[in-house]
Amino acid sequence: METLASEHYFFDAWREDNGECFLEVLCGTVAMFTIKVRLSDAEIADFERDRDTLTRLARSIFDDPKRFLDRRV
Repeated sequence: METLASEHYFFDAWREDNGECFLEVLCGTVAMFTIKVRLSDAEIADFERDRDTLTRLARSIFDDPKRFLDRRV
């Protein structure tokens, strides 16, 4: 496993040994929960061009986690 990016108490992103990449975001205010999504090839390519891509995606997930439930793994 390779860590791609991490921000303490916000998100972690990593690449598994099989090449799949994931982003897990800590969401909520009073009740905390995580949303873990598999990153698409386009999201990975965006991250390789711009390291802040995952922070922006994590912020989108944090701001509206319901929008990402269909991607949850």
